[in-house]
Amino acid sequence: MAGSGTAHLRDSDSPKVLQVEHMVVDFPSPRGTVHAVSDVSLDLVDGETLGIVGESGCGKSTTGKAIMRVPPPTSGRVLLDGVDLSTLDKDEMRQVRTRLQMIFQDAVSSLNPRRQIRDVVAEPLVIRWLESFKRSPVIRAWERFVPAATRFWRQPWIRKIFVPLFALFFVGLIVRVVSSALGSENAEGIRDGGAGGDVGNVVMAIAMIGMAPFVLAFVVTALIWLVLAILMPISAIPRSLRIRRGKQRFWKDTDVKVRQVLEDVGIDPDAALDRRPHEFSGGQAQRISIARALILDPKIIICDEPVSALDVSVQAQVLNLLEDLKVKYGISLIFIAHDLGVVKNISDRVVVMYLGKVCEVGAPDDLFVRPLHPYTEILMSSIPVTDPSIDPRAALTVSGELPSPVAPPSGCRFRTRCPRAAEVCAEQEPVLRALGDGQFVACHFPIEHSVSMNGQPGAAALVGGS
Repeated sequence: MAGSGTAHLRDSDSPKVLQVEHMVVDFPSPRGTVHAVSDVSLDLVDGETLGIVGESGCGKSTTGKAIMRVPPPTSGRVLLDGVDLSTLDKDEMRQVRTRLQMIFQDAVSSLNPRRQIRDVVAEPLVIRWLESFKRSPVIRAWERFVPAATRFWRQPWIRKIFVPLFALFFVGLIVRVVSSALGSENAEGIRDGGAGGDVGNVVMAIAMIGMAPFVLAFVVTALIWLVLAILMPISAIPRSLRIRRGKQRFWKDTDVKVRQVLEDVGIDPDAALDRRPHEFSGGQAQRISIARALILDPKIIICDEPVSALDVSVQAQVLNLLEDLKVKYGISLIFIAHDLGVVKNISDRVVVMYLGKVCEVGAPDDLFVRPLHPYTEILMSSIPVTDPSIDPRAALTVSGELPSPVAPPSGCRFRTRCPRAAEVCAEQEPVLRALGDGQFVACHFPIEHSVSMNGQPGAAALVGGS
């Protein structure tokens, strides 16, 4: 299974708003590194809906979150309007992230249960408005100093050096005390401890010399912390006054914006603004979540299985709503789902993933009618049909256990479950290549479809298979 290769990326003449190049996302675990996403590339054209499908654990949601840089990808580039997000600092990323929003699968859990809907939907606007007021140099220094100081004092090497020195000091102190207690008195009646006391003094001196840099660093850190903590409230007064002066006008404009966006998603603002998330059904909560994503006028919304927890009738309503909002607000969508029928109806282009890799890319009609990859064909065969004359037991199935992302197979990652795997599949990783108009596949033995007399795709055969 390959995701390496960028043959499916469109040329620079296309009005692309997002391009992901060779993205890798790894997570450390006690068993080893989890390769959640491995060398995935994709692009999104302005006004397009890109569907990402695959079975559970294939890396769909991780891909979406990595585009948002939550968490940041291990390697690779994410280009938003040509700007590489990995080159932006924290403040720049906060500004850019307003153009990237996300809708989650469990809408009710994604909404703060303690806040009213007016506050839930308006929260992104409030945060952006507060960020527009420049913070004082003292506050900015505090925001940089505290994380840096915390990271410094949590360094493992500090504990490995300081703790033994601290223990050594007490060892010397014990030797000094015991030697003094057991030593003989001198002419003045004082027990000096003799040679043992001298050894204890030397040990304590060595330990104190070793700990001195750490103690000095701690004192300096504490003093800076204290000074910043005292100056912060004073330095924040001018900013607080500016916020207070503009608060009334901001909330007036915000209330109009919140009401408008709630109406656009089909929620009555007069009935919803003073209620809390638990008072709404799943479909209504998902509409509120969509309203919160739209409030900042984003360019891209990442939909992470937004309808999988809803009833079928409500799914259709939400999907139609997303289509209407895409046109009205001029946004692009990345639609992540495992429901192939939903993806076919809403997507302009579909990416099929397996175990962190891309196996096929193409238009939904092409993928559903003439899949080129064996895994894609198995996915399409799993779609339930209502025709009673079709035996569901005749559908293609996949055998074998899903490989672990900690130790993925060599070569093609699907080869351990592929009915047409050959020796070359274990030795070489296939690269995405064009087969047909706008259809790309990563397979050594892609499926070849015959054409029937009426011009429709006929029986399928595997090219190059045994």
